[in-house]
Amino acid sequence: MDEVVDVDNVLENINPNVGVELPTFGSYFPRVDQFYIPTWLTMQFLANNLICFTPLFSYGTTVWSIKRSKTALGFSIDICATMLIASILRVSYYLITPYEVTLLMQSLVMIFIQIILLYTSLQFRPEEYKFDRLKPVESLSQLFKDSWREFFPVNPYRSDWKGFFKALNSNDVLGFSERMVLVLFYKVLKFFDPSYQRVNAFWQWNDVRKFWSFLLWFAVSQLCITVFVAKIMNWDSITQWTGSLVGSLGLLIESLLPLPQISILHKLKTVQGFKLILLVSWLCGDILKISYLAFGAKNISFMFLFFALFQMCLDIYIAFLYVYYKYYFAKRRRGSLPPLIELQDLSISELKTVHNV
Repeated sequence: MDEVVDVDNVLENINPNVGVELPTFGSYFPRVDQFYIPTWLTMQFLANNLICFTPLFSYGTTVWSIKRSKTALGFSIDICATMLIASILRVSYYLITPYEVTLLMQSLVMIFIQIILLYTSLQFRPEEYKFDRLKPVESLSQLFKDSWREFFPVNPYRSDWKGFFKALNSNDVLGFSERMVLVLFYKVLKFFDPSYQRVNAFWQWNDVRKFWSFLLWFAVSQLCITVFVAKIMNWDSITQWTGSLVGSLGLLIESLLPLPQISILHKLKTVQGFKLILLVSWLCGDILKISYLAFGAKNISFMFLFFALFQMCLDIYIAFLYVYYKYYFAKRRRGSLPPLIELQDLSISELKTVHNV
């Protein structure tokens, strides 16, 4: 006989969680197993573009600030000269010794934003930055003569050398050498100080057209020489020497970027006109660039990393000046603390006094 199946008992013993899948609201839509990420969207791609387009943000905010305030007071247009010359040299260096395309693109973007920044800064340049309003500085030849007369009795432009060699001693030679090092350091400080006149009014011209004519002449001549030596004549020995010179010079000039701003902060003794966002972008750019050069870039010379570290040290010093003049200098000015001696404000005679002490 057929066995009678108790349907009610069977239904009670069925586990509702096993083998039975009830339809849900989401089951009526296409199922997505994972989030789709394009193959080209990698961390390397993001880092490369961040490196390339960071100048647009850091210097773009400065352009906006100058236009809004209608004055470039507190901003040194020497920054534009430094970055434009350094970027042009880096482009020339790429034609001789190809490096990371990302850094080449950064140089091109830097040239673009610096041209806009220079145009805006010249449009709202204060009268205090005009060449006629700047302080003169002693010539190198005059400083050499003064230092020579102090240590040696012989006129360097006459022929009484026998008595000179007889009276010569090591202390005078060491003292003169040390003084000339101090003189050269003094001249370098004055050159990067926008408040002092330079030879031929370099980058202090009253005529705005001279800025653009110089940049055009420099870019065309630099690129023509590079293409002629590296591509047309194909002189290997001269090409390597030229590449090392151009690359080192471009990196050195770029690493000196903070010096004009340091001079302006020392002169004004205030951070008015210098935007915190620019300082933050410099420091973040330094960290990003050093990280990229150390861990992400390929075919990079050690020079890139060395000069990047040097520039970061100067930017950190600017950060120190920003905090000092914004929060502590007012207390010193009120007399609570003794005033500090600013080296770039001293004349060469005052530098001698400090040196002798």
